[in-house]
Amino acid sequence: MLESYFESPVHLRRKRRGPLGSLIDRFAADLQRRGYSRNTGRDILTVVARFSMYAGLSGVSDARQIKPSLVEAFLRDDLGVEGTYQHARAYLTHVLSFLTREGLLSAWPSKTPSTPQEKFLSQYDVHMRDVIGLTSSTRAANVRYARGFLEWCGRCRPRRRLRRLSRADVLSYVTTALEGMGKTRRRHVLCYCTRAFLRYLRWEAITVKDLAAAVPSVRQPRLTSIPRHLEWQDVGKMLAAVDVSKLEGRRDRAILLLIAILGLRNIEARELRAEDIDWRAGQIRIRRTKSRKERLVPLTKEVGEALVDYLLHERPPSESPCVFIRHKAPYGNFIGTAGIGEIVKRHLKRAGLKAPGYGSHLLRHSLATRMVNRGVPIKEIADLLGHESIDTTAIYTKVDVSSLSAVALPFPGGAR
Repeated sequence: MLESYFESPVHLRRKRRGPLGSLIDRFAADLQRRGYSRNTGRDILTVVARFSMYAGLSGVSDARQIKPSLVEAFLRDDLGVEGTYQHARAYLTHVLSFLTREGLLSAWPSKTPSTPQEKFLSQYDVHMRDVIGLTSSTRAANVRYARGFLEWCGRCRPRRRLRRLSRADVLSYVTTALEGMGKTRRRHVLCYCTRAFLRYLRWEAITVKDLAAAVPSVRQPRLTSIPRHLEWQDVGKMLAAVDVSKLEGRRDRAILLLIAILGLRNIEARELRAEDIDWRAGQIRIRRTKSRKERLVPLTKEVGEALVDYLLHERPPSESPCVFIRHKAPYGNFIGTAGIGEIVKRHLKRAGLKAPGYGSHLLRHSLATRMVNRGVPIKEIADLLGHESIDTTAIYTKVDVSSLSAVALPFPGGAR
């Protein structure tokens, strides 16, 4: 399979040296199967072959003997501090992932916490994932603020263990941390995350007292802002501007319709699976929700036709169970919110629209605003969007122009 990337017999012999030499043809086939271009594949294989030769000269005779320290030594010694290849580390990650899938390496790469504090925070992260069921972004925020709390304890209470912390200590930390934050949402987040961490300490019996009660409540006024949204005719312009004749056009149109017409969140669209679509009943089951409660949304004719068009005529072969996948190597499902957010941004700009924001939530806000203006009951809007509380949906009543105009008082003295 190397012959698909290199023609010179000399180059082919060099690429097949070292402990990875017997595997490099299979790795090249894997790159081709995953959709990498010929030029990118050549760059990856060149770095991998160079690493294989370095490993052989270092006394490694089998791929199973490769260790993280060997990779770091290669990047430092053979490629230099700056690195001959800009993406060398990423290229080696590809081959190491391949070796893991082949069963030659176990759990690669495994990032082991290096300090007792990081090990403790890692356990906290596992608790939030397996016991509470929080998303990765929420867990990351909680861990970040928990780390700040532990660092403050080590700096300001170095001789006092967590078990001996008092409510006065907690209040002192929060007061210090809030200084300089101003009237921002970060104040509310800091208190919320600190309170969650202190509850975990009590859960693990590290503390006996309920220290979470010592964290003050930061007033977070609700319904003070107007949701950023597009006028519905602008949403139509954006959808009409999607060119389905171009690569990724059918996929992008289906994603945009799911968000703009059915109100799916970013993560709900990303993790939608084929088995979640009930074509006969005309429903979509949303499993990965913010509230961790499944809900059903109606499958409209327009959305259904867009999904069928994408699945039958554009979606490339992939082992991913998700409906929507990347169309550029490596093929697979979207990771993180940026992918779909970029799709929304790209098509808003293509339609020539100057939007108040460019995230996928902009379309959800636009849908909710339109439904409110058309007189749809708040409960129905909350059920469609997956809001646990109607209060969350009530913010859209502030942009109910038709209802507001009906109660507007005349200008004193009449119009002039």
